[in-house]
Amino acid sequence: MRKAVQQSIVRKTLWLFAFLAVVGMSSIAAMAQSASPNDLKVSGTVTDETGSGLPGATIVVKGTTTGTTTDIDGKYSLQVPEGSTITVSFIGYKTEEMAVNGRSVIDLSLTEDLGDLEEVVVVGYSTQNKASLTSAVSVIGNENIQTTNHTSLAQKLQGKVAGLNIRQASGQPGVFDNDINIRGFGNPIYVIDGIRREGKGEFQQLNANDIESITVLKDASAAIYGLGAANGVILVTTKKGTKGAPKFKFDMNFGALTPTNVPDMANAAQYMEMTNYATIYERGNNDRTPLISQEELAKWQEGGPGYESTNWYDEVMKDRADFQQYNLSVTGGGDKVGYYVGFEHLRENGLLKSEDMGYKRYNLRSNITTQLTDNLEAQLLLGVRHSTKTQPGTGFFNIFKGSRVSLPTEGPYANGNPEYPAVIYLDQNPVALAERDITGYAEEETQSLQSSFSLEYKAPFLEGLSFKGVASYDLNNYEAKNLAKPYFLYTYDSAAGYVKNKYRDGSGNIQHRNRLNQYLTFQGYINFDRKFGTKHDVNAVLVYEQNQHNREEYWIRRYYGDFYTKDVLEFAGLRMESGSNPWNGADVSYIGRVNYSYANKYLLEAAARYMGEFRYAPSNRWGLFPMMSLGWRISEESFIRDNVAMLSNLKIRGSFGTVGGPEGLPFQYVEGYSVNSGGPYEFEDGVQLFGISAPAPANAKLSWQTAETINAGIDVGLWDNKLTLSADVFQRHLKGIPARKNISLPDTYGGELPEENLNSNLTRGWEMIVGYKCNIGELSYNVSANYTFNRTKAVHREGETFTNSYSKWRNQRADRWQGIVWAYDYAGQFQNEDELRNSAMQNGSDGNITRALPGDFRYNDVNGDGIINGDDLSPILSDGTPRHQYGLNLDLFYKGFDFNMLLQGQAGHTLRFREVYGQIFAFRGNTPAYFYDSWRKEDPYNQDSEWIAGEWPVPRNIDSMPGMTYSEHSMWRRNATYLRLKSVQLGYTFNTELIKKTGIASMRLYTTGFNLITLTDPWVKPHDPERTNNGPGLSYDAGFGYPLAKTYTVGLNITF
Repeated sequence: MRKAVQQSIVRKTLWLFAFLAVVGMSSIAAMAQSASPNDLKVSGTVTDETGSGLPGATIVVKGTTTGTTTDIDGKYSLQVPEGSTITVSFIGYKTEEMAVNGRSVIDLSLTEDLGDLEEVVVVGYSTQNKASLTSAVSVIGNENIQTTNHTSLAQKLQGKVAGLNIRQASGQPGVFDNDINIRGFGNPIYVIDGIRREGKGEFQQLNANDIESITVLKDASAAIYGLGAANGVILVTTKKGTKGAPKFKFDMNFGALTPTNVPDMANAAQYMEMTNYATIYERGNNDRTPLISQEELAKWQEGGPGYESTNWYDEVMKDRADFQQYNLSVTGGGDKVGYYVGFEHLRENGLLKSEDMGYKRYNLRSNITTQLTDNLEAQLLLGVRHSTKTQPGTGFFNIFKGSRVSLPTEGPYANGNPEYPAVIYLDQNPVALAERDITGYAEEETQSLQSSFSLEYKAPFLEGLSFKGVASYDLNNYEAKNLAKPYFLYTYDSAAGYVKNKYRDGSGNIQHRNRLNQYLTFQGYINFDRKFGTKHDVNAVLVYEQNQHNREEYWIRRYYGDFYTKDVLEFAGLRMESGSNPWNGADVSYIGRVNYSYANKYLLEAAARYMGEFRYAPSNRWGLFPMMSLGWRISEESFIRDNVAMLSNLKIRGSFGTVGGPEGLPFQYVEGYSVNSGGPYEFEDGVQLFGISAPAPANAKLSWQTAETINAGIDVGLWDNKLTLSADVFQRHLKGIPARKNISLPDTYGGELPEENLNSNLTRGWEMIVGYKCNIGELSYNVSANYTFNRTKAVHREGETFTNSYSKWRNQRADRWQGIVWAYDYAGQFQNEDELRNSAMQNGSDGNITRALPGDFRYNDVNGDGIINGDDLSPILSDGTPRHQYGLNLDLFYKGFDFNMLLQGQAGHTLRFREVYGQIFAFRGNTPAYFYDSWRKEDPYNQDSEWIAGEWPVPRNIDSMPGMTYSEHSMWRRNATYLRLKSVQLGYTFNTELIKKTGIASMRLYTTGFNLITLTDPWVKPHDPERTNNGPGLSYDAGFGYPLAKTYTVGLNITF
């Protein structure tokens, strides 16, 4: 009952906000008064600084969608309302405005845009002119975000922002588990329209159409945001209203997606031949008897009736899936009101043939700004999202694993009848697991609300002074329903017919889970922004911020008895399990920041956050986290400006700051007790009591984890900023990581030592971005490249003890760069029996003689003792975390055509083959097709025949393979460096008079491709080198997760 009431309240709240958004939009549209004066015909010529006509320049009546473009000579003609203003724009030139004032001829000359130094950038609790920035800050606008088409906002950013590292773990619809970090620091925090929001899942599901810009704070500039900001901050600014008549934009795109790559598994003939070898060399099979005869193997190779090969991947998965996305937005306003309303609908289907996998999303955003008086402005920002995700109840992991290990000699159906899914080896029939009608389903539904209301008062009594108050309420309601049905698989007997075999007998169940997160934020601002004289610019802000977080979470599972009834909790059996996981948290902060600029040359920024967090003892609850940055615009010095004409911008800058992060379990300063997990102790008269113990003494010392961040950078612009370069070097020293001291405790203690702020890490790196833009006649192009390198060292690790110098060299983590893998030095394969007898002994005292065969892996005897063992391991390989990130972006514009291409890649990491991909006959099931290229006898039925070399050892089962075969070395861990054609987009904008007569201001047709081409190690390519090592449900690097997708899209933009 409580759940039903709660869900009803959540839905009503969300629909109320949606209703208010629409009503607000309707009211504002009515307020946006538009006069209808007599039209006036205006004509003229648009030229550049040399007087040459600019063809294709855009002329628009300000505040409307009425406009035209210049012809080949730069001439134009346009009907405009009397008293209006026209704006003239052209790529690579500054936009100009001109009041008509009754004139019929208006000629304009455009000047080249010297760059984006005057761009206003959203930073901590305020905005700044880009030229005055003294910190490591990157900004990307909507037009650059939208050049990549993807359901995840993170994927739209990948490869475009220096220092922003993004890797995709899964291509499954509705799974937003990209690994996002800034400079390798860890998970950043996300601030949307000035309010800290829930996390990367919410961020990735934002509608990119609603976004004005994204700012990434990468150094000490993030300190002002406090909690978690040591990992950097991603600031999202959504679109707001603009003055003018309503402007509607409609975008639709649809397309298909296919897996980037999926490793092939052995077919039936390959499997039977390899299985034959595994039988011949099975331990104990001394006479080398094969499993099947030569005649039987030939039948599998021919593939006749009864000897067909089953491709389990093809039985479960489609070649492609489809997706659709629709966006509609309107923006406009009058002198008093501005509004933006955007709506998105997205549908993406999965690759399962059962069609039982998919994701749907609805986004609605309404941003309204109202000038209540000359000095008082109100703003209401609302964002509502509803999403659903569905998949078979067993999850994709088990389905895909079944498609890997199921034997190709078996079929999915008993006697070939699709009505009867077959019992197969390992009882994991992936075709049955993929059908929700057979095995059940997993459904998820999420309702999300982001809202804020603000009032800003500009004091008339003091120039530059303003006050602002903000109240924000966010809600995220997650509901999941999982049904695990008892089901049947069948065998076929010619006499008995189809025979049932029941699975999940008595363990079928239905589970409901609900998690409701609510966030409440209050902010109060005092802002001062003023210029004194001609040289002194001051911007200062004081902020009070209070955050509260409440989570209610519970789940219940009920089991079915002898039979399944229906997917209703109340109709299941009496046996049940349940649990809950509530949470309450709060923090308070006092924030201050001041920016000072002298003559736009000498720049200073200082800020601090004084913050209180609930989890620590009162004596350690508050922390002060300051930062400072300095900048010098050398190009503004007269000795540079007057003598080096090519130098448009030269600025050096540096920053230092301390950022705090809450780590460790809360309330450790309160002494508590735990009930013993073992059974009760029986006292006299049958009285049973559970014991209790103190897990650790009260700990009042645990405090903030702090990060000291240093950054030095340089910004250069040459030839009117046609060529730009920004470079940064950085270091972050993370101190006070909670750990427990390594002290021996008596067994009678019954607890553990408390956490203390003991460990520390150090991250260092550098990044660079280079850009060039140019106009050649009617062709305009921009090209930019970015690169980031970072690595982390464990400065101190508490509790490390070593028995000798080798133990320290081998096992020490402190004062050592992370990401190193200890491995054997691979030396090739044994070529013959003589080499086996004469090489260093591996796999035990006589392993070379009793277990090894020609073709088995051999390793170098690093320490020269004649034995290959753990003493020969060396730090020679890298782990799965990339050290290098790079991207190259190209934009071309020619007449109505636009083209964008993005190359993206990573380097300095490896991909480890594991489980079925890194073990021949893992689970004694099928094995990858690449293992077929193995050492073998010329005639497997004649043991005296010659060996034929292959890439891999002779196929054997795990218990017959030499033990060191699957040890860590370079055959199993491959270099995963890659370069990928991440996205391509080609569009054409129609601006003909015929289009405009229909009331359409512009229409653009475009097509895009995503993840099109990948250059990498051919052994790595089938596994996709971009995939992270921690996908959902994966405990190994390359395994059974949903493949990443290659997509092809066609879309249409209409503005009217």
